[in-house]
Amino acid sequence: MAAPVSHITIVGGGTSGWLAALFFSRRFQREIAAGSMKVTLIESPRIPVIGVGESLSPSMPETLKSLGISEAELFRETDATFKLGGYFLDWHRSAAEGGSAWINPFIGYLTAGYEFERFELARDGGEDRPIYDALISPCREAISRQLAPRKIGQPEYSATLRYAYHLDAAKFATLLRRHAVEGGTEHVLADVTGVDIDDRGFVKALHLDGLPPHAVELVLDATGFASAILHRALGVELVDYSATLLNDRAVVVQIATAPDAPLEPATRSTAIRQGWCFRVPLTGRSGNGYIFSSQFTRDDQAAEDFARQLGLAAPDERFRVIPMRVGRAQRTWQGNCVAIGLAAGFVEPLESSAIYSVETSLKWLFHYFPDSSFSPALARRYNERTAALYDEIVDYIALHYHLSGRSDDPYWLAQRQEMKLPDRLAANLDVWRSALPVQADVLPTNYFDHNTYTAALFGTGFYPGGTLKPERYLDREEWERTKAMIDRTHRDALNQLPTQRALIESLRV
Repeated sequence: MAAPVSHITIVGGGTSGWLAALFFSRRFQREIAAGSMKVTLIESPRIPVIGVGESLSPSMPETLKSLGISEAELFRETDATFKLGGYFLDWHRSAAEGGSAWINPFIGYLTAGYEFERFELARDGGEDRPIYDALISPCREAISRQLAPRKIGQPEYSATLRYAYHLDAAKFATLLRRHAVEGGTEHVLADVTGVDIDDRGFVKALHLDGLPPHAVELVLDATGFASAILHRALGVELVDYSATLLNDRAVVVQIATAPDAPLEPATRSTAIRQGWCFRVPLTGRSGNGYIFSSQFTRDDQAAEDFARQLGLAAPDERFRVIPMRVGRAQRTWQGNCVAIGLAAGFVEPLESSAIYSVETSLKWLFHYFPDSSFSPALARRYNERTAALYDEIVDYIALHYHLSGRSDDPYWLAQRQEMKLPDRLAANLDVWRSALPVQADVLPTNYFDHNTYTAALFGTGFYPGGTLKPERYLDREEWERTKAMIDRTHRDALNQLPTQRALIESLRV
């Protein structure tokens, strides 16, 4: 029987690297204490943190709880706020055309799609188009009232409304680093200047500036877009998503906010003429970005457009332009190297998937954790799952562009008419014109389920109303009773909740 792996080396810090270090220092806590496992993180003292991943997914609370980080500590040290969903503005119609808005909620009464389509969208009378997410979920009203996901004094990580976080990525990495080092992770500050590869194609050692060579058993590449080990040293190529996803650039800026500024518990994604902008509200500042395509906009023009969108006269030294390498590695596990985070793949940040992919891949790697024989079967299954995860994220993001009703700029026409629709998404859309999504239609990665797709289809105006065959029969009277029950349940829950500012202040004491 092959010997167990006794040393995990992580190259690169930031959220991805330090989340990995903390994850494995917790999972191998006994082995580290006994001296049979070692975790080392090698971090360059020169390379700054990019700072992606300030809007997280609803899986993070459970992840942090399992890693032993208290929510009070998180909110005190990372300027965190709560997030109840994603808010999509003007994706279907531009602001000049009256605008549009829909929410991807984290919680809702998600079995009412057929009744909503039959009774609400098809009704006569010239009323405003009914909003699906407002009926099935309390999140829209909670967001508008800036409510918290639970009552003050309830236990940490408990929730009336399912939630995620917004937080400062650099401060989050610092928090993770402290816990990882306290848990036994060795922290080495050095640049990797070379990589030795053995006859099997495995990483044998890393050359460190000013230090002796570092022997490698299992190495995690967390070096960001550079992918210094998986791509540069091992030669694993990128699966390019640019035929499906047009955007390849971002302008980002952090803006200070007043102490009493609104704390909207949602990530806003607002479509504008040649791209879209995000806003992530933190305590004390907001994180802002403009995602665009270099085929349609120059960097300097994008910065100027974004400054105007933010109400500023012109961009200043705070504005940064980040090239985005949109794609995934052909294999995220090659030999004894596993890439995580941006080194493994990146899809534009429309659905806050960057850190979710790190969380998920770490859990899968622990499940398929190798011994010193590095079973090809384990690597193959891990690679299949991570590839499917990135491909699924691409499907869901492509849906937003393909179903956009905007035609106010060549950029939006290109998004709908020139970009390749993924085969699985195209086949699903053909089915969904006649039947609402079910879980069997989508990949079982537990990030975008059929309910998430249903919310997006209604939000983007995919269904005209009155065309679907009912899944079950309810007459209008029964439907009105069901609607009243949903509304009563939502209001009973929301009326017990404080503002998120009040809950955050109670946590930061």
